[in-house]
Amino acid sequence: MKRRVPASLLVLALAACTPPAKRTTSDDLKSQELAIAMAVGVQETTQLKVGQWALYSVRTEGSTASLSTRIAVVAADSGTFWIENRTLAPVGAGGRQQIMVSKYQIDGAAKPLQLWVGEPGTTTPTKVPIGPPKDSAPLPSSKVEIATERIKIAATDKTFDCTRISSKATYPGGRETTLVTWCCKDVPFSAVHEGKLYGGVVRRTYAGHTLELAATGTDAVPELAIPEK
Repeated sequence: MKRRVPASLLVLALAACTPPAKRTTSDDLKSQELAIAMAVGVQETTQLKVGQWALYSVRTEGSTASLSTRIAVVAADSGTFWIENRTLAPVGAGGRQQIMVSKYQIDGAAKPLQLWVGEPGTTTPTKVPIGPPKDSAPLPSSKVEIATERIKIAATDKTFDCTRISSKATYPGGRETTLVTWCCKDVPFSAVHEGKLYGGVVRRTYAGHTLELAATGTDAVPELAIPEK
């Protein structure tokens, strides 16, 4: 029997390869905030190499849950790339966690072509439709600030020379959010802002969540098999 993919993990999967939805009020706002904090995707492809991977740990204020996400390039074919995000994330109430892999194909412009979600090793992954996020609230007004900062990441015991990109948004109704991302050119999967490459994510903070680089490597192999046509 084909297992149903929990909605919270679909949010994380979609966040990995599409822009975050513009919702500002809903029952699953916390899941969306976590998805934004954990979303490490591919924004440009010129530096991609098959086997590249980066592992991140995630912590949340007031929680002892151990969360993580890993992004990896697992295949390339005719100008397209297959990317996998392996995520350990909460599922429902009670603190239960589940490992899920979102596997998506992108073209040379990093546009997602198809997306599949399933548990590692499963032979029945779920294909998820890809489309533009639905408007459910007006766009917030935002302000972006860019600065340089040297930070040390405990898990890697390394110091990184980073560009700090801070985005402060104010939504209609007064809700404010601040997304801060530290990027370094020595880390794969470069972030892009206004056409400029800043390097891969080293740390991100958002809505009480902190994502930090734990390790990188070049020996990634596929964990989710796509059904043959």
